[in-house]
Amino acid sequence: MPHWPNYSACALAAVVAGYKLFRVRRDQRALGLHYLSAFFLCMGLAMAIMAHPTLNLVSRFEPVPNTARFVGNALEMAAAYFLGALGYSVATPERTKRWLRRYGIILAAAVTLMAALLIAAGTTYTLNFVNVYSTNPLVVGYLVVFFLYVTVCAMAFMRTIGRYVPHAETTTLRVGLRFVVAGAGIGIIWAAWSGVRPVITLLTGQSLATMVPVGSIIGSMCVPLWLIGATLTAWGTWLAAPLRWVRTFIRHRQIGPLWTALRTAQPQVALITTANVLRNAEFALYRRIIEIRDAQLTLRPYAHPAVPQWVGPAVDPATLEAAVIAASLIGYATGHSYDAEHPFHDVDPSLTSESAWLVRVNREFTKSAVVARVRERAAAEATLPITN
Repeated sequence: MPHWPNYSACALAAVVAGYKLFRVRRDQRALGLHYLSAFFLCMGLAMAIMAHPTLNLVSRFEPVPNTARFVGNALEMAAAYFLGALGYSVATPERTKRWLRRYGIILAAAVTLMAALLIAAGTTYTLNFVNVYSTNPLVVGYLVVFFLYVTVCAMAFMRTIGRYVPHAETTTLRVGLRFVVAGAGIGIIWAAWSGVRPVITLLTGQSLATMVPVGSIIGSMCVPLWLIGATLTAWGTWLAAPLRWVRTFIRHRQIGPLWTALRTAQPQVALITTANVLRNAEFALYRRIIEIRDAQLTLRPYAHPAVPQWVGPAVDPATLEAAVIAASLIGYATGHSYDAEHPFHDVDPSLTSESAWLVRVNREFTKSAVVARVRERAAAEATLPITN
């Protein structure tokens, strides 16, 4: 099978680790990136060492057979250790030092135990290490220690980050962390293929060896997830820019009918600065929202005070606001000012929230049967004289 993915992953991991360390140097608030960089360095080196050409080369010089494999497994365990530390540094920073001390000691003990088991097992060098020695209790113990340590660290990371992800500051950070969590989950399966399978073989005598390199396939799935998740904050914003433009352009078009009706009635609300939606969709949308709100504010006294009663108490707030706008346009066109108070619906003052709300209002303004009935009622009331 080709081994270039192992070496490519090592090179990419080194690049990602270097980039993260450079960010730490520039931003002292991102100290958790130390652990992420260490994770990638350890994992990248482990994959390079575990590649068959490397194992074959080192086997000529290693003092104990399968020493290179032992070093690769130890590096994978160190990577899991730093992954767990990353989870604590992000979600519960005050507990990070405790994690480092406790699991650092456990890591040292586990690696020492694995070395002793490997030496005592008296193995000879083989690329098919797991399948060949699945009936050797000492080697199975070696693999179980490896699996348990990696699993505990990965589960700790998934648990701590899983609680933090919903509160992450940006969408790209949330998505990136979910990629890393997914990679950690697949990493557990990756370790289980080496740690659980030999136990089943030892206990049942049934070999689970396959012709397909399942372990390599699983590894090739989780490493890209880790790399994508770790770098998403760097390139995700750039990648999302076209999607953000499309969403903004669509919302600009969606509130067009409402904007046209209000600006036709109140042409003085038009801003002096021009906006080209193709060149700057966000500014064009922002401008359109301001003009709609200014027109609403000016026309509000012209809406009949009974509009809330006409639509009913159970009506959707967007329908009520659309009905008030429709009634105010009729009142203004007929010269009927009622000096009524119709408060705006409370919306988060952001471009995303305001535009989403006005899209809903526009839909009701143009398509709602309730709003159509309010127009008819407002037109009928406008023919009557205003009584004090």
